[in-house]
Amino acid sequence: MNSCLSWEYCLGVKGHCLSSCTQLILFLTAFMLTRYEVQGQDNMKGRASVYNIIDYGAKPDGKTINTHAIQQAVEACYKNGGGRIIVPAGNFVTGTIRLYSNMNFYLEPGAVLTGSKDNQDYLYQKDFGFTGPGAGVKTGILVASNEQNISVSGFGTIYGNGTSFMYMDSLQQGGNLNAKYTRQGADYMNPKYGTEDGPVQWKGDYADRAGVMIIFSNCKNVSLDNIKFQESPNWTVAFANSSDIKVHGIIIDNNMRIPNSDGLDFYDSKNIIVSDCDIKAGDDAIAVISSGNVNVSDCILSSRSSGIRVGYNVFNNNNSGNLIFNNIIIYDSNRGIGIFQRQKGNMQNMLFSNIIISTRLHTGQWWGHGEPIHISAVPGLGSKETGTISNVRFSNITAASESGIVIYAAEKNLIKDIYFDKVNISIKKSIIEAGYGGNIDLRPANDIALGIFKHNVPALYSKNADHISIRDFTVSWGDSLPGYFDHAIECTGFENAAINSVKEQLPNTGKGGMKSTVSLSKAGIADISNISSSREKVLVERKGD
Repeated sequence: MNSCLSWEYCLGVKGHCLSSCTQLILFLTAFMLTRYEVQGQDNMKGRASVYNIIDYGAKPDGKTINTHAIQQAVEACYKNGGGRIIVPAGNFVTGTIRLYSNMNFYLEPGAVLTGSKDNQDYLYQKDFGFTGPGAGVKTGILVASNEQNISVSGFGTIYGNGTSFMYMDSLQQGGNLNAKYTRQGADYMNPKYGTEDGPVQWKGDYADRAGVMIIFSNCKNVSLDNIKFQESPNWTVAFANSSDIKVHGIIIDNNMRIPNSDGLDFYDSKNIIVSDCDIKAGDDAIAVISSGNVNVSDCILSSRSSGIRVGYNVFNNNNSGNLIFNNIIIYDSNRGIGIFQRQKGNMQNMLFSNIIISTRLHTGQWWGHGEPIHISAVPGLGSKETGTISNVRFSNITAASESGIVIYAAEKNLIKDIYFDKVNISIKKSIIEAGYGGNIDLRPANDIALGIFKHNVPALYSKNADHISIRDFTVSWGDSLPGYFDHAIECTGFENAAINSVKEQLPNTGKGGMKSTVSLSKAGIADISNISSSREKVLVERKGD
């Protein structure tokens, strides 16, 4: 028998040694199959850290309550040291799911995780060893407590079923205010001025409704990436006592009539990066309370309270600071930027730069009255004193609003070192000014007279703030504004102020009764220069010293 000299012989091309080469081919085939089987086993071992909820009985029919099946997949992942939980394409209804350390909860394209319509499917925060985050005492869809290295990512949607927990045809009534102190008196917030903005009334007990959709409490190294959150019945995502947080590329699209449907809330947390997010929320879009080392950039925000809220301090008296907000658009909001000091705990070192703001008056009892920027320090509910707000800088801000900037301290030394540089504000007429305009909103406040009260509306009003600096400040007044719009800048109760390079443009009609461009009262040292205006009357006045 001839020996095989090449693969040509083995393939029979030369017509030689076909039988012996057949044996070789069979051997090689068996070898490759054995090798493939071994590789397959190795690949299965590699895939053992991936847990598809379908494999644990979850059904994507939009009807079955999949809480147990999804939790089984999570528990299997946890018992094996962590990994990835896969939510494939389809609509999976669920109640509360608990996440653990070292896992990624991943929603594939087309996946929808839908919150159950039954609030009995949601657990209580106390069951996880904490209380506080959100409006109420329950949890929502995903919760992690005392864990680390957790991420929620993918290209799917987490849907909160928010409208099912609301009476969408019933409006909430006003609270934390007494209408007698408003410009409109008993006519304030009269439904005749409109009801389209809500807020609507929740069903059942306020505290027992479905909780915050996603909660991370006492967690470390947490990330959210690219997920879409829709129609939350409560806060959307809350971080409490957590650190090393990254939120990137998420979309929050809530029903703007649902109250308390915040976007992102950070309580007592630190080392936070938020970027490239698009948030529409029926309350604060991004709220930072008693937290530090925060960088928020490249976001688009819309809110029925503040686009950006710093402070509130209803849970503790902790400090907060070292906050950067840059390259942000805030639109169609009650307030643009709000900084609120209501209890002890100092707030300092904040930078807001390259921000475009559009605000207006809204119907209903929402907090905020169209201010592009609001800074206030007054005793909050149950508090007799407050900490300070200091070293806050606004740079390159463009705003179109139906009210002016408000800086308000209950007493001196509470707000200081506030800087405005390159701020352009345009004041426009509101179609609901008769029912809401000409007031300052300081809710929540111990003194009910400070809830909402009648006040003139300068483009920038400052009371009891010290060491305030205003430079390169431009004001454009719209046509046919009410008479309560008066000064471009009004400052009262300060020791030191610098106001330089102010430009004011009045319309051709409708503002003949306007007062001075800059008004100072109860004032100390003031450095004022380069004030220009198209008004006929005196540019700068000082009174009541």
